[in-house]
Amino acid sequence: MSPWFQWAMNYGQWNPQAWLETLLHWPFWGAVLATALGLCFLIVGQGFAFRLVMALMGALIGFAWSQPVIRLLALPDFANSEQVYAVLLGIVGMSTPEAVLFLILAIPSAFACVAYLGLKNPLLGFVPAFLVGGAIGLILKNHIRAFIASALGAWMLVLGILAGLYQRGWISKRVLENPWAILTTIAFLTLGGTFFQMSFYGKKQQRAQRKAEKARLQTFAEDKAALEQKWSSYASKNKLPKA
Repeated sequence: MSPWFQWAMNYGQWNPQAWLETLLHWPFWGAVLATALGLCFLIVGQGFAFRLVMALMGALIGFAWSQPVIRLLALPDFANSEQVYAVLLGIVGMSTPEAVLFLILAIPSAFACVAYLGLKNPLLGFVPAFLVGGAIGLILKNHIRAFIASALGAWMLVLGILAGLYQRGWISKRVLENPWAILTTIAFLTLGGTFFQMSFYGKKQQRAQRKAEKARLQTFAEDKAALEQKWSSYASKNKLPKA
């Protein structure tokens, strides 16, 4: 079996030990690349790179949720629908990340509401919860963006470092026998990266707002001066008293 195929299969199961063992298949250059990208996502995590993350998230949503949604709402199905929806949502995530951010909370909220209420007609619970959950996702989009970017960055950073150390023979496979300690480290880095990004971009937005307000006031002052100059010229030409 190809190591890359085994790597993908490990992430298809709920097994933290198997997730961490994927780094055994990474080459050293892959570990260095993952470490660098992870650090970038953890600190910055926005811009074009985030569109790639949303494309991946959209594809995962298409694979994981298309069939449950089709079955729950009794929608028409077709062959290879998961792949089609994965491609479509991947494109949507690349072009419009906010749409995938909407779905990230909308779909789980809708299914949770349907499961909790147990209505005979699932549409009565699915549609309102879908819209409300998606709206909350858009309201909290900056928080969600920061959290997803930080989580991906923390995961890539920690696993990249461990993979590099393992490839160099500086740590043994026994380090991976305590996956929860590694996952706890990733969780703390994720929270730290989220708070850092929210603080950084919050200050950046405040600076942008102050700059925009200053430009607006300057434009208003220039327009006022131009209007006064125009009125002064008109009054002088027509021998009218100045205002």
